Amino acid sequence: MPKLAAELGALQVKRLSHGTVTKAQNGKKVGDPCKKMHAVGGVAGLSLYCRPPTKPKSVGARSWILRTVIGENRVDLGLGSYPEVPLAQARDKAREIKDKIRFEGYDPIAAQRAAKSQLIADKAKQRTFADVAQQYFEKKCLEFRGVNPKKQARRLEQHLEDYCLHLLGNMLMADLETRHVVLALNAIWLEKTSTAERVRITINNICEMVQNDGVLRNGLNPGRWRGNLEYFLASPAAIHDEEHQPTLGYESLPRFWKLLQQRDTIPARALEFQVLTAARPGEVRFAEWKEIDFKERVWTVPGWKIKGRKDKRKNHKVPLTKRAIEILKMMPRDGGVYIFPGYRGKETMSENALNLTVKEIHLADSKAGGPGFIDLESGKVGTAHGMRSAFKDFSTEEGHVDDYVSELALSHLETSSARSAYKRGQLIPKRRKLMNSFEKYVSALVKTEN
Repeated sequence: MPKLAAELGALQVKRLSHGTVTKAQNGKKVGDPCKKMHAVGGVAGLSLYCRPPTKPKSVGARSWILRTVIGENRVDLGLGSYPEVPLAQARDKAREIKDKIRFEGYDPIAAQRAAKSQLIADKAKQRTFADVAQQYFEKKCLEFRGVNPKKQARRLEQHLEDYCLHLLGNMLMADLETRHVVLALNAIWLEKTSTAERVRITINNICEMVQNDGVLRNGLNPGRWRGNLEYFLASPAAIHDEEHQPTLGYESLPRFWKLLQQRDTIPARALEFQVLTAARPGEVRFAEWKEIDFKERVWTVPGWKIKGRKDKRKNHKVPLTKRAIEILKMMPRDGGVYIFPGYRGKETMSENALNLTVKEIHLADSKAGGPGFIDLESGKVGTAHGMRSAFKDFSTEEGHVDDYVSELALSHLETSSARSAYKRGQLIPKRRKLMNSFEKYVSALVKTEN
């Protein structure tokens, strides 16, 4: 137990100050100012803790300390600063705490921790949807990969601004309910179903960030589809047919190829390369020299560049035909990273370069009295991405290969057969035979003329 000290009066306490060093140690000399505890009496263990002043102040900070025992441990409890807490009030607080410790088993330290924890929990409940959305956005910006992570970040930011924040932004996460999410999605659910579904997933993920904080009402995620939004919104599969990219059809490819080879531009060669590899336009635009193995005649597309691939560690190997190799050897090797550079010193071609090439060939053919290159189903001009559909149709109708071979050539791993083939080395020999057959087909008119 602390020793009983003489009971000081208010004026005596006011005069208490810091102490001075009486024995040189730890780099301090005798007479240097130091901290000091002054017992004030009235309540055992109550002291005024005085610190040396800091310039320009003449009096240092002073605060009340109650030294007591809780269980088997001796602890120092802070009771506030002096003179904000005067002597009489400090003694009353000290007596109250000691009585509660002695008679009620009160633990002031545990109570302080509980109060702090409750404060944090209450503060978490005050977070708005916009607060958590910003946290989610910053997290995703660190995770975005691929050839254009800035574009991914801009798209997410645009979705948040256009479809989420204007309705949900100022709402407390604790008040957010399913009906609010339905209200935000209703405006675009029928007209922009694909976008609306991506927005729903974003809202779901934002809510997931506070799922374990006890913030969400009844602990339920209002952005969840199953058992929740499915009761209020029509199934995306029922109201939205995926719109395929227009294709000119494999039957028109030889005639298109003949006109394509007459164009002496980098986008034209890139489009040739895309047709012969059945790759996605973006994969060709960002194809790098280091991905090409001329000896093995293989192009290895990194998994992180492949759209929709969940396991980004799985690369995609593309067997290269004779013409594909010729195209690569035509391209300038001036130290650039990418195979098909853009105009005016740009590292890569523009996003629309390949589609514009298809459109220009279509218009030129139409002006010359030809039928052009129109997708028979949609009535639209074919696209670069539509060349993949033409390749798939050729493989099915003329290629004489199993379906999973052509699926693997398109870097699709959805089927169990394609996944098994992938594990067996991606069937390079079979796919090379298919790609050579495809090149022979598309270049038939050119070779006949030659």
